[in-house]
Amino acid sequence: MGKKQISYDSLTEEIVEKYTIIINSTPLGTSPNINQCPDIPYQYITEKHLLYDLIYNPEITTFLSKGKEKGAIIKNGYEMLELQAEESWRIWND
Repeated sequence: MGKKQISYDSLTEEIVEKYTIIINSTPLGTSPNINQCPDIPYQYITEKHLLYDLIYNPEITTFLSKGKEKGAIIKNGYEMLELQAEESWRIWND
């Protein structure tokens, strides 16, 4: 791992408390494996966290569901998909 990378295995309570925005940019949780999620220590997630999943189908992934159970703010990637589509349309049609 590089200096600015943290593996799932190295996530400690202190790290999870310090970094309150957690983004899933992996395909974990997409169909047909909707029960998969990043192997992070969800027990340290609190209402101070924002969990963002680039996945938008299913609407609430296991990753987001586990965060919601801990009181975290959750957001899926649907809005990002829409914004990318709109910007692409503008670029291609201007």
